[in-house]
Amino acid sequence: MGRELRPTVEFYHDIIPYIAGITEHEFYMDAQKCAFAWKKSNEVLADYFGESCRMRTPCAPPISYGHLISIGAKYTLPEDSEPSIRPFARDIDEAIAIMKDVERADFGDNDLCRHYMALNGYLREQFPGHTINPLDGYGGEGVITSAVLMRGQDLYIDLYEEPEKVHEFLSLLNRSIIRFYQWSNVVNGQPALADWGAWLADDFAALIPPHLWEEFVVPYWKEYFEGRTTAPRRTLHCEGVVPEQLKYLSDVGITRYQPSVSERLTLENIRANTDIPFDWLLYAWKITEMSDEAIQAWVDGAVEAGVSIIRTQIGKYAWMNGRQDRILAFIRAFDKYRVE
Repeated sequence: MGRELRPTVEFYHDIIPYIAGITEHEFYMDAQKCAFAWKKSNEVLADYFGESCRMRTPCAPPISYGHLISIGAKYTLPEDSEPSIRPFARDIDEAIAIMKDVERADFGDNDLCRHYMALNGYLREQFPGHTINPLDGYGGEGVITSAVLMRGQDLYIDLYEEPEKVHEFLSLLNRSIIRFYQWSNVVNGQPALADWGAWLADDFAALIPPHLWEEFVVPYWKEYFEGRTTAPRRTLHCEGVVPEQLKYLSDVGITRYQPSVSERLTLENIRANTDIPFDWLLYAWKITEMSDEAIQAWVDGAVEAGVSIIRTQIGKYAWMNGRQDRILAFIRAFDKYRVE
């Protein structure tokens, strides 16, 4: 018996305002224009791709810094780009002090979070056929990424110069992240500890040398999953990983790994270093320049390697350059494996 293949096309959120002819700032901050953008773009995308792609559920646009903004990070929202934040702890001592000050912070007590709740409420009215939670889009990052966003790249120096203080900082920060997600679940009408599993995105962990993962990454990831779910399903998204880091995923209990943009990983060296199931991504900026034959060969390689979830992505760049037909070529590449 063969295995099920799941070709997946993901839509970057920036394609939604682009097709609708509004700015990303309007998409994030103007409820009426946000709703218009979802209606317009999903109609256009569904008309182009038909039933071969699943449309995104309308919701407030994603921001990965909700947790950090809730504990004091300042954010900027350019006219036509997604939000960003700047480091806000000058040294490791200030980082620790900040985390002690916000141990009991009300994550919902800030203007952006209130805006997200209001925006999602408006979208629920406009799209009654969809399930839209109060805090959809208002997310967070894993402990290492959050630590770097707070301290900047100096965190990687702190690992060597102030290891004990880094552990104190990471412990406080990780507990805050866990509490944020438990709070978010409750606001969304779900159990504080999910019964289906948990997802962790922590790209900046890949910049910690492999020999330091056992000390500075593994214990915090384990604590995160234990504080987020009662189920064994643990999914990790970590980009930029090198083969030498893969062996630590089993120590965390990861059940599915998403390498995404990890240039040093190949199908071969992932298989050689872990037996954890993983998906495989054809990068959005690569597929736009590939021929039908090259896309077919890429898909065939992933299928032959035993990957069941094979992904690509499309965003504003492909649409504005008229390269959305490359996504159709990706979908057609699976026709040879179809079983009626």
